[in-house]
Amino acid sequence: MSHLSILPTVYTRLDYLARSLTQEGFKVQFGGCLDDVGAAPVPVDLVAYCGDVRPLGWSRQSDGSICLWGDLQRISSHPGLEARLQRVARRYALLFAIEQITIEGDRVTTAALSLQQD
Repeated sequence: MSHLSILPTVYTRLDYLARSLTQEGFKVQFGGCLDDVGAAPVPVDLVAYCGDVRPLGWSRQSDGSICLWGDLQRISSHPGLEARLQRVARRYALLFAIEQITIEGDRVTTAALSLQQD
């Protein structure tokens, strides 16, 4: 019998994760619950739907990380899903890297303007 498992991830931004999932063809919903076999539904912050596969969910933890909830047995048996989730991770990493470059660029610009005023 399959059941939901929780996996820690390196995700910290739900908005970037939702955007990455959407770009990879998932339908995304903020908030919801995942059904667990023989247990109470699991509340999650983000739910992703992909065809006939049971939905996947992510929930924010107290340390700011985001954990994936999913039925690992069914995920592993769905052709192509693992590769799609890997592409989601790469898209997320790219969005996060662009944000860091933008933040650093803003700092450099602010510092340069400050030096020009002195």
